[in-house]
Amino acid sequence: MLLNNSTAQAQTATNALSLIKDSLNLYLQNSFAGETLSERDKWPEDITRSDFHGRDSQHKDYVLALLSHGVYHNNWNEIQGVERLTKEKVTQLGIDADLLTDDATGFQANICRFKDLYIICFAGSNDLVDFYANVRQGLGYYEPQYFQAVGLTNILFNAVKGNIICTGHSLGGGLASIAALASQSPCITFSPAGLAKNTVKHIGMDYNMAKKIADEGLIRFYLVQYDWLDTLQNTLPIPSSLGNRIKMAYSEHDSWKDWLPHRLLTRSFIAHSMVKIVRMMCKYQPWNNWNALTGDYEEKKGTIITELPTPEEIKATTWQESCKNAIKNGNITEFSQLIKLNEKQADIVFLAKQSVGASNSQFMQLLIESPYGQTIKNIQSMQQKSILHLAAQSGRIAQSQILLKNGSMVNLKDNLGNTPLHDALNSHALAVAELLLVNGADWRMKNNQGYDCRDVLDNHILKLDTLTQEGKMMREKIIGMMN
Repeated sequence: MLLNNSTAQAQTATNALSLIKDSLNLYLQNSFAGETLSERDKWPEDITRSDFHGRDSQHKDYVLALLSHGVYHNNWNEIQGVERLTKEKVTQLGIDADLLTDDATGFQANICRFKDLYIICFAGSNDLVDFYANVRQGLGYYEPQYFQAVGLTNILFNAVKGNIICTGHSLGGGLASIAALASQSPCITFSPAGLAKNTVKHIGMDYNMAKKIADEGLIRFYLVQYDWLDTLQNTLPIPSSLGNRIKMAYSEHDSWKDWLPHRLLTRSFIAHSMVKIVRMMCKYQPWNNWNALTGDYEEKKGTIITELPTPEEIKATTWQESCKNAIKNGNITEFSQLIKLNEKQADIVFLAKQSVGASNSQFMQLLIESPYGQTIKNIQSMQQKSILHLAAQSGRIAQSQILLKNGSMVNLKDNLGNTPLHDALNSHALAVAELLLVNGADWRMKNNQGYDCRDVLDNHILKLDTLTQEGKMMREKIIGMMN
């Protein structure tokens, strides 16, 4: 009887979650696919990065909201005169276009351009009910996306002489915040994840100084009433978002049905979505009058933005997907059993990337020791990046140790001429850089732009006066090792 009750409860929970997903999907299907601004609302041609600095809401933030929504999609080239750079144009800047996405960690970004101003846009999770990374980071656990954000921003900052601003949504808002603090660039985010002191410390910055800079106008963020992430950050012992908060009311269509149990949870996820945020920015126009209704807001029905797969589209879980799920769930035992099935056809690069992104380095150790291990240490992606490159740019010291111990080439160059040490220093992953130097990394090797590893550190967006004492000492130690 107890078993039957448990089964019934589990089924009830599954049905409730399904209802929430369906309700959320229905909302998104009946929402705009993209708002159209009038010509007078486009950014002026002479706009500069400093124009975005400030604590208060600004009309120009609306375009950034559209860009933050657009980072989840690849079916557009331009929004209100702001161009989304293709992979070819990103490469022309001297940036490896592969740095824009990482399926293993969930990292995703766009680089956009308006005249000579560059906008780096970070995405959150594509799974609207997956807040795992947000909560983990908030509790002080290490998440590799933050090193990746700093690394990409550092390369872009130096490529375009610092003329950048940052934006992003949810986890992407947290990534934009750390990128902005590292580069001292204006940042406007939407329902952003808060930054844990431990996260800021990991890249060497002083948290109190970072908070002061953010509060003085470097960062501002928008959110909608009832947002689940905002609720958690103000309820659980996890940090709130940095910068000035601009909160908008949720109200759209009042109904007693909104207070049904499943509607309450659905509402919290709708409030967190970029669709809802943009709709409320359009409705309230907080840059004009905080409480004013525009009177000209018109609900639009557009293209489906997010679709849940139909039963016919859901395929049986493959062996490789099972490996990915085992890593995501931290299930060492299951992963160990799966990789013993060595007759399975496997994308080794995929498996290695998943192991690099895992919070537990045991997955990498098991993979190295498996029949697939012999090919891992020297494999390279299409961009000629080795798995050690990926571990270095993600700040994964334990995985880097395992790879080095098992013969990964420490001075291997990718197609841009960067070694793993170049990548570690770009991300300001100084502990990994130290490990690489101890294991024979040649800091004098130059990339295709003619920069050696000392040049990367000397020109880093993270300046010495923003670092903690520990961070300063670590940087001095690395510089000493490269003399």
